[in-house]
Amino acid sequence: MQPHQSLKNLFLRTNGLIKIKPKVRVTDNYTLSLVYTPGVGHICKVIQKDPDQLYEQTIAGNSIALLADGSKFNLPRSSKMIPNLEAISALYKAFYDVDAYPIILDRTIMTDVSDYVLVMDNLSPTYKTIVLIDIEDTLASQILTAVENANLQCTVIISNSHNLREQLYDAALVKATLDARSILKPSQCELIKKSITSVDFANLPSFLTTTLNKAYALGLQEIYNHKLYHPTVANVNPEIFINKLNDLYIYGEVAYYNKWSNDHLLQSNDFNQNALELHKRYHGMITIELKFNPRSLEDLFRIYETSYQQDELAQLRQILIDDPTKLREITFKKNYAAIITNGTAILGLGNIGPSAGLPVMEGKSVLFNALGGIDLMPICLKEKDPHKLVRIIKCIAPIFSAINLEDLRAPDCFPIEEEAVHSLHIPLMHDDQHGTAVVSLAAVINYLKLTKKNVKDLKLVINGAGAAGVAICKLLYGHGIEDIVMCDTSGIIYEGRPQNMNNFKNDLAKFTNKGKIQGTLADAVKGRDLFVGVSSAGALTQDMVRAMNKDPFILALANPVPEIMPDEAIEAGAFIVATGRSDFNNQVNNSLAFPGIFRGAIDTRAKEINLEMKIAAAYAIANSIKDSELSTTKILPGALTAEIPANVARAVAIAAMKTGVAKVNVDPEKVFDLARKLIMEGNLAGI
Repeated sequence: MQPHQSLKNLFLRTNGLIKIKPKVRVTDNYTLSLVYTPGVGHICKVIQKDPDQLYEQTIAGNSIALLADGSKFNLPRSSKMIPNLEAISALYKAFYDVDAYPIILDRTIMTDVSDYVLVMDNLSPTYKTIVLIDIEDTLASQILTAVENANLQCTVIISNSHNLREQLYDAALVKATLDARSILKPSQCELIKKSITSVDFANLPSFLTTTLNKAYALGLQEIYNHKLYHPTVANVNPEIFINKLNDLYIYGEVAYYNKWSNDHLLQSNDFNQNALELHKRYHGMITIELKFNPRSLEDLFRIYETSYQQDELAQLRQILIDDPTKLREITFKKNYAAIITNGTAILGLGNIGPSAGLPVMEGKSVLFNALGGIDLMPICLKEKDPHKLVRIIKCIAPIFSAINLEDLRAPDCFPIEEEAVHSLHIPLMHDDQHGTAVVSLAAVINYLKLTKKNVKDLKLVINGAGAAGVAICKLLYGHGIEDIVMCDTSGIIYEGRPQNMNNFKNDLAKFTNKGKIQGTLADAVKGRDLFVGVSSAGALTQDMVRAMNKDPFILALANPVPEIMPDEAIEAGAFIVATGRSDFNNQVNNSLAFPGIFRGAIDTRAKEINLEMKIAAAYAIANSIKDSELSTTKILPGALTAEIPANVARAVAIAAMKTGVAKVNVDPEKVFDLARKLIMEGNLAGI
């Protein structure tokens, strides 16, 4: 066998076997609006109204969670199982086009079988089929018994064999389960698998694709015979699915997608309709992709079979045991992150639930990849209790190099982030808080350049004491703005206020509103230089703007309708107006911040994302506009400006190393070059 014809050498050559890629290209703000906001909000509402649309509009119809805990090999650190997970994920993708997203379970936290059931139950809003691999036999039996007696909304399969043919039987079962949208008990899985294993795999790889398709077809037909399919496919002839898989083997993924009709995409600015059609066509926005390109599936079969015979995965595990620093060199952990929500504060839609929030997580995954070259797994968890949610995150965290928390309601988001940061020691950030804060600070930095005002003299009012408002307050205070007044739905926040307070507002009151002003927002804005709104449409009036200091800066960030429309604010005397919308000047868009922040944090293996790293990111964003090009209508760069993530990554890396949170020292210029390469070419080079 030649060196390149083995799993071991593929790992060594390609930094793992798989990556996550967007299904669509984000080429302009219009496409961005379809994949993320405002278009994605419509998809969320469609799923909230009809939960079965989850299968049509998201990755849920063809994606599984692939879990391992190291128990079969009694590994002290379960992260050494990553090669096994990647090998199975690549196998599922290559032979059955199933997207299998790997997760390593922390066995030191998971004390008994109930923890496994808890994790799987929480993953079920996103992944309707969950496969556990290489689980110790007694534990596997206990898990299956527990699942049989539980009311999980997902199918659980344990795949423990290292025989290639047995794994292909399991893959056929998974594919049949996904296409029938079945929620099966373990006993029902065994029933279906009996029909699949009636197909003789002994002569493989001869007639490989026809044999694989036959096994899948028998499993699918058995599901239909026993009426174990989901109601949404009750009237779909199984032959359609079987032919579709056959077409996939012949024509590739192009067989899955229909052409747009002539009067569809880009014919009008109907974001909602075009976003709906885009998501329905692609069934979600991301997919698993192999990092290597086998000449044929027969060749790949031989590579797997020979590698299994030589137990190359065990050799890789031993390399990682002998030298743990190799983990990021030979697996995809180096570039693998998670975006996690529980659906309690999705966009401006509120607590719509984890499943309805999945389109947002997918859209954010596209942006992380397109603008930061980061592979992001979307995870929508059921758990609402902050401490229990953190425990689940800790259970599934070992495989990830970073975690982005998303759309968590306030005030729960504050203890969730704080506890997770202190527990995990990897880059972790709640973007709704800090991404908005970083871009807002960048806008303020450029406002100071234009007005020649001193940061120490600025007077700031913030309307909204939720996640973003609190983070903006803390970051702007940390940057030197001392005179800050905050408002919420009960008016001005002050120390000792008797109503509508909590621990987080009490903490803010200790360093804001030192004059203990009381009253409403109208009282708070008087004589202020800056207004930051993260509240509700129409909250700021023209009279309030007129009461502010000379040349005020209005950041009206409520979406989709801001606190005041830009033309109204300008008419009332505003010097600069920024909003969260792409159809107005000066958009405060988090995508200017989070891709570069995470890129720089991951590449330095930072233990956390601290204040200094956020301020560095803000300056990198602000300074991307030359002073000569700054104007009242160009206070921030465009969201898709290609060099910004690389600039931010470099600045964040420098700050991480200076503040001592970086676990490795790297050349900042290499961080910059890597980010540029990932964004422009999609290739991951070593640092």
